[in-house]
Amino acid sequence: MTQALAEPLRPSPASPAVRVSTRENNFDLVRIFAALQVAVFHASAHLQLPFESAWAPLARVLRVFPGVPIFFVVSGFLISASYERRQDLRPYLRARLLRIYPALWICFAISLLVAGALGFLPRDVLFSPTFAAWCVAQVTFVQFFNPSFLRDFGVGVLNGSLWTIPVELTFYLCVPALHALLVRGRARRASNALLIAVTLASFAAGYAMETGVFGPPGAQQRKLVQVTIAPHLYLFLLGMLAQLNWAEVERLLRGRFLLWVVPYTALAMALHEQIVAGPLLTALARVLLAGTVLSAAFSARSLSAKVLRRQDVSYGFYLYHMVFINVFVEMGLVGRPMYLFTVLGMTVLAALASWRLVEKPMLALKLKETSRA
Repeated sequence: MTQALAEPLRPSPASPAVRVSTRENNFDLVRIFAALQVAVFHASAHLQLPFESAWAPLARVLRVFPGVPIFFVVSGFLISASYERRQDLRPYLRARLLRIYPALWICFAISLLVAGALGFLPRDVLFSPTFAAWCVAQVTFVQFFNPSFLRDFGVGVLNGSLWTIPVELTFYLCVPALHALLVRGRARRASNALLIAVTLASFAAGYAMETGVFGPPGAQQRKLVQVTIAPHLYLFLLGMLAQLNWAEVERLLRGRFLLWVVPYTALAMALHEQIVAGPLLTALARVLLAGTVLSAAFSARSLSAKVLRRQDVSYGFYLYHMVFINVFVEMGLVGRPMYLFTVLGMTVLAALASWRLVEKPMLALKLKETSRA
C-alpha cells in the first residue's frame, strides 16, 4: 500500500529521547521487507502464479504482515521525529518533497517510455486533454487517477501502487497540524488522550471500510474512502504516539521482537482464518503489529546496516515493481514462478539505480539544506 518515506533518525538536541536511543535501527530493513511483501503479492496475483498452492504456509505468514500498514506505522514514527527536530515548516516540507518527488518523477518518465514503447500512447492520446490532466495528476498528488486509455495496458493501471502517495503526502501535512492543535503547549497526558481519540476515530473508519460499510472492494465509494487518510491515519498515529512517548515505550520494545511478533502472528492468523473476529480484537492486532514493527527496528539494531549497507532501496522497490509486472503481463509472460523472480530481480536493479542516482543525492541535498537552516 504505502511507503514510509523518511530519512533515518539522527541525534538532535530538539528531541532528547531520540538522541539517546535511536542512533542505530533497522528501519531500512523493515521497509524493504514491507516493499517486498507488497511486490510478492502483486506479482503472484497479476502474473497468475500458483502462489497459494506452492507456498501456502509462506503465503499465510506473509499475509499477516501487510506492507502498507507497516509503512504507515514506520512513517508515523520517523516523520513526527523529523518534524520535532526541525520545528520549522518550510525546511520540513522541503525535505519531505525532496524525498518523494524526484524519484517519483523519474519513475513516471520511465513508465511513460514503457507504455509508449508497447504502443499505448498513440498521437491522439498524447495530444488529448485527458493525457495532459493525467500527467499533471501523476506528478502532483492525484496518483490514483487512472485514464481509460490505459485500461488495456498490463493489469489496467500504469502503477496502481502509487495510490498511497497522496495518503503519505497528507500525513506529512497532518504532522504540523496535529502538533499545533493537540501536542504543543499541552501536558503529555492530555496530548496523548487527544491523539488516542483521533486514532480510535480513524480505526473506526478503517474497520468500517474493511467490513464493507462503504461497499465491496470494487465499489466507487469505497475506492474514494480508501485514498483518503481517514481509514489509515490510526496506523500513522500509532507510530507517532510511540515516538512522542519514546522514553516510556522504548523499554517495552527494544530487544523484545519475539515477545511482540509471536502473539501478533497468532492473533492475526486467527483473525484471517475467521477463528476469532470483532473490532476489539482487530484493534489489538493493529497495536501488536505496530509494536512488532517498532520492536523489529530496535532489536539487533546493527542488522540493517550489515545487510543493506545503508542503502535505502525500499522506495525505489515500491515505485518500480508494478512497472515490471505490467510489462510481463502485457507480453504474456505469466503463469511461471521464474517470472516472479525475474520481476523481483529487475526491481532490485531499478531500486538500486534510483537510490544511487536520485534518492541518495536528494538526501545529501536535504542534509545540506538542514545544516544551513
